[in-house]
Formats: sequence, structure tokens, C-alpha cells
Amino acid sequence: MKQRICLTNLLILTSITLANTNEVVIAGNEKKETLEESVNNQRSEYNNNVDELPENTFPVSEKIKTIPLPPVGQRWIVNDMFTDDFNSGELDKSKWINPHPTWKGRAPGLFEKERVSFKDGCMVLEGIKMKSPKIINGTEFNVSCAAVVSKEEKAHYGYYECRFKANKTTLSSTFWLSNRGEKFPTKGNQPEGSAPGMYKQELDICECIGRTGDFNGNFFYKGMNSNVHYWFTPEGENVQKDIRAKETRLYREDGGVPSDDFNVYGCWWKDKSSATFYLNNTQSGSVEFYNRNTNEPFYFTEPMGVNMVVETYPYPWIDLPDDEELADETKNKTYYDWVRAYKLIDINKEAEESHNKVFGNKINITNKVSRIFTNKENKYSTELIYTADYDCNAVLVIYDKDKKEICRDSKRLFAGYAGFNFEYSIQYEKDKLYYIVAYLLPKNETDINKAYQTDSYVLKTL
Repeated sequence: MKQRICLTNLLILTSITLANTNEVVIAGNEKKETLEESVNNQRSEYNNNVDELPENTFPVSEKIKTIPLPPVGQRWIVNDMFTDDFNSGELDKSKWINPHPTWKGRAPGLFEKERVSFKDGCMVLEGIKMKSPKIINGTEFNVSCAAVVSKEEKAHYGYYECRFKANKTTLSSTFWLSNRGEKFPTKGNQPEGSAPGMYKQELDICECIGRTGDFNGNFFYKGMNSNVHYWFTPEGENVQKDIRAKETRLYREDGGVPSDDFNVYGCWWKDKSSATFYLNNTQSGSVEFYNRNTNEPFYFTEPMGVNMVVETYPYPWIDLPDDEELADETKNKTYYDWVRAYKLIDINKEAEESHNKVFGNKINITNKVSRIFTNKENKYSTELIYTADYDCNAVLVIYDKDKKEICRDSKRLFAGYAGFNFEYSIQYEKDKLYYIVAYLLPKNETDINKAYQTDSYVLKTL
């Protein structure tokens, strides 16, 4: 059976910016606050004399830990086109192509269909030594590798993440977005004044290897390596230039390597000018799309395809894997647990129900302040975040100190992940105790005893 990751030990990240690289050092085993926890902790600064408050016997939910909170007024929904848990035991041909349709592989590694399999709820990409080399278009290949890519090239602004465990060789384990065959004219798509020509895009979310070694590309095993490539062919020329933004690298101080365990590698492609990378749901670094050598901006305006690839990284980056490790089935396989994609829509807009239930049905109150001043307008608000695999209802109930209900309101919510303000009117009495309780219920359900989840806190008025 597939094991699910429990993200309880998140990592503290410290940014070190170099000339052409955004480098982040990870201090192992220290807990990194999620954005939701940070919000709660900031709110709790106003809590004082908490020993005067009674024990809260209403349920209190665990903090939601998932992808970053969306902007106010928007919500994340699952993009099924690029989401797969690989539990079917075979490749979903409506979504994926095996091997890469336009790229044979980086010599001496050749992408071959036979190197993709399924085991324990994972898609397995492996590399092995060929019994005899193959010559293709004058190039010799002697390592059989794997590449699974999306059928569609419609991945645009949104969040993309993949959970995988790297192989234990010097073969790569990767997750990235790119254009395949088509190139796009710079005119109308790039900053005013940019050189005319054609361009392609490549957004490398994670390129890594799973074992150490004495080679130039040692950063590939030290954590997570991310790149942004702008492939530019000037007008009237045939040579394609690789223009890069600053690299983003995560270095692990604990000495761990990507093959030690499964990790979640994510990227929020925010707009045409920027992206932010995440390791295990913790922000690792952001990058603005500027030529790292000239500081001139470029844009990512076109949709791309999604790629999961195991390939060779020949010298001068990394040593090629030796025959022994390529023959070892405990070392030569990368396990892809799942891949997920999300897109932003209006928080109040209906959407087609996703076939992939990845969020769970959860609710958090994020402004748990134990003391508030009453106001003459009798208007208050409670900040909530929620995740839901189905359309549902949020119900907010205010109880007095004797747990008698004195106020109730509800709000319809749509499947996805979002935060919102629940505004309500109530005539609070000064110097009194109240219980604030939020319930997440199935759509059209009114019985709070049938809630998916409940969160609450105790409040005293001043």
C-alpha cells in the first residue's frame, strides 16, 4: 500500500543570495511555520491573561498544511489535466506520453518506453545499462532511461507539485515544465524593446540526484535545484541561446540526499515575471525572470507541458553512473508517488467537480484573539481558511458562557482551498465570555453534528 507523508518536521530556510544564484541553506529538524500558523501566532500576541479563560471543550482542529494560501478573493482548485496519483497500476494515456515525443534523451542516456513501470502505488522510472550501445542519428547511447510527459501543453499560471523519491545513482530525478516543439515570436509577448526573434520556455522545478560524489555538480545532491530557462533564437539566426534567470538552490545542512525519502517539490508560477519554489510545502526561494548576466527582463507568457524525467548528467556536471549501480534494482529507480496541479479562480465561482480528491475537508479560524473590544456598530468578523474536496457550507455559531447559542450564520463554499472573512452582527456584552465555533458541513446540511470538521476558541469582551 502507498504510504502518505506526514509533514510534521518542516524546515527553517535561510536565504543567501549570490551573484547568479539564489541559494538557501536548510537547517535540518527545525520546524518551519506554515503561513496559517504564522497568522495564528501573530494574532495570539493580543492574547493576555489566558489563565482567566475557561477550558474550551469544543473541538479544535489541526492547522491546515498544504500549498500556499491563495490571494484574497481567490481559491485554488485542482487542475485534473496534470494531476495523477498513479494508483491504477498503468499509465493514464489520456494524460501522459511515454517516452518523450520530441527528445531522444541526453547522451549517453536514451529514453525508452520499457523503463517505466508501476509498483506500490508509484510510477517508477529507472535507468539501466544497455546490453549493447545504440546509434541514433550518429549519436551513441548506452544507458536506457525514462521520460513521462504530459499529453497536453496547457499548464499555465498556477501551482505544480510532485512527490518523489530519487534514485540512488548519479542519474537525475526531475520534475519540470517546458514547451516542446513550438517556438513563439517575441513581438507582443516580451518587454518593449526586446530583441526580435523566437523563444521557448523551461521552468525546472526540481533537478536532483540521489547520491554524493566528488564532481562539479555536487549541488544536485545537496537538496533541490531549480532553474528558469528562456530559449531565445535571434531573428535571422539558427543558434538557440540559453538565457537564464538566477538559479535557486536549497542546501541541506543535515547531510541528507533526495534519495533518503520522499519529498514534495513545488512551484507557484505566479505570472509572466516570477515564480516561487517550495520544498515540502515550505517556501524555499523566489525568482524574478531577469537575464542573470545582463539583468534584462524576459517574460513567460505561454502554457507549457509537464515532465517527469530520469536522464544522464554527463561531465562536466556529474560522473556517469557505473555499471554496478545501474544493475542494482535497489538503487536505479525513482519513485513518483503523485503529481498535482492547481489553478486559481474566483472564490465564489462554481467549477466542475475534480476527479482528484487531494484537499480533504478542513476548516481553521485564523484570528483567535482571546480579548476584543465591543463596538457600537455590533459588527465583527472571523477569519477562516478551508480546504474541501466537495462544495460545502461554513457555519459560524456564537455561544455564551453557558454554551447557549446566541448567534448563527452560514456561508456557501465551493470545493478548493481559500481564506475568507466571515462577517456577522451580534450585540456582545462587555466583560463576558463567549465561544466562537466554526463548522464545515456538507452542502445543504444544517446539522452541525454532521460537520466534517470543527474549530473553536474562547473569547472575552472588554
